Amino acid sequence: MAMTTRPTAWFGGLLTSLVLAAAGTAMAAEGLREDPSGYRGAEFGMSSEAVLARLEADSVINVSVEETEAGDLIIDGELRVDGEPETDVRYVFPDGRDQLALVVAFHPQVDDFAGVKERLEARYGQPWEGEMADWWFEQLKDGMPEEPASLTVWGGGGNELRERGRFVRLWAFEDHVSVEYLDTRLFR
Repeated sequence: MAMTTRPTAWFGGLLTSLVLAAAGTAMAAEGLREDPSGYRGAEFGMSSEAVLARLEADSVINVSVEETEAGDLIIDGELRVDGEPETDVRYVFPDGRDQLALVVAFHPQVDDFAGVKERLEARYGQPWEGEMADWWFEQLKDGMPEEPASLTVWGGGGNELRERGRFVRLWAFEDHVSVEYLDTRLFR
């Protein structure tokens, strides 16, 4: 699968970065149309068995499952949907807990950025602007193996017990684009 080298190394830095980002989750997003609840049919908090059952309906193929030394369960696959860019997808169940907390979609072409951002804006509204997005970018970029070119963030507002702590982050790198769908509360 195309994502076995860079994303595996990138994943370690990502988990470390999530800890830094948790302090910034108190801000609500502007113009949120839909709360981030997962990725396609996989909802945050679902078990790995439930996520695996959803993958075929979500057009995810070439699925593999592995456990990391830290006890995280990782499900990798490839999303193949007509009219959308080919995407490698990683579902993460951290800390030995069988609850989906993170999905990372890797788009191997940086040219996909505009289309991906447009689809995210249609679903989640306008991304965070100004200081909060800049703060996240500065906090997270140093912990990554490859420095990102940009970060765009959408986050859950409203009921703090249900939506706060759920985010969508669009990263642009020199040669690829990645989108993280995460619930930071499930990393504790």
